[in-house]
Amino acid sequence: MFVSEQIHSEPQSPVVHREIDVRALWQAIYRRKIIVATSAALFTAFALYLAFTATWIFRSEVTIALVHQSAGGALAGSVGQLGGLASLTGLNLNESGQDQEWMGVLHSRRLVDEFIKRDGVLPLLSRGAKETPTLWQAVETLKKFLIVTEDKANGLITVSFDWTDPATAARWANSFVARANETIRTKAIDDANRNIEYLNQQLAHTSVVELQKVMYNLIEEQTKALMLARGRVEYAFTVVDPAVPPETRFRPKRALMVLTGLALGTFLGSLIAVMYDFARERRRQVVPQSSQ
Repeated sequence: MFVSEQIHSEPQSPVVHREIDVRALWQAIYRRKIIVATSAALFTAFALYLAFTATWIFRSEVTIALVHQSAGGALAGSVGQLGGLASLTGLNLNESGQDQEWMGVLHSRRLVDEFIKRDGVLPLLSRGAKETPTLWQAVETLKKFLIVTEDKANGLITVSFDWTDPATAARWANSFVARANETIRTKAIDDANRNIEYLNQQLAHTSVVELQKVMYNLIEEQTKALMLARGRVEYAFTVVDPAVPPETRFRPKRALMVLTGLALGTFLGSLIAVMYDFARERRRQVVPQSSQ
């Protein structure tokens, strides 16, 4: 039997201790070894079929780092020179949280949307589909193949794409980073132009000398920021290691799939063997009692 019972009688409440007989389990598995072997062979064969028919997926990675602008410190210093007078311009030039904002853009749905529309990704995503997916569906699909990870220990960021074609995966990874830089850079140019225009308008309507000095300083720093944004292509993220087409597949991992199938088949086969042997033993015990 697989379970041995030890009953300790007490005056009021009997306690039953059940212990698993490991030796009996192994004997049951050995007696039904054909069941175990058949189950293991079937699951292994199925795993082999999946491993050799699954589509090859390649992963290409580009390593980038955040760019820390030098203009931010000078601008912050200019704003703080005259304290509260800078707030009279009605301009919010707080540079804190810039890194978090740029990382937010890198993780944003909007960036994936722009990438699909402007980099010709939609035809590849809809290849083999009965209907062309909507832009929303395309974004949801592409996000499954896009991985953005940040290593806070060394400040590096990895942007990865998984795809069936290694050259396409590498091109997408590099283009995605370029699109992120362009998006942030365009916003910085627009913000600087808007700030300069606003400051010039305010400057024409004030006669306070100290406030005029603040505005001139702010216009100068915004002009520097504008020149920096226009002149630097890698505005927010600098490429440390560009993506290249990988020569080895990322998945399927055939050996792991086969071993998993073998282990699962062996486990289920052993479970069936033990249950079958246990049921047979119970029937043997019931039959003599009923014949009496």
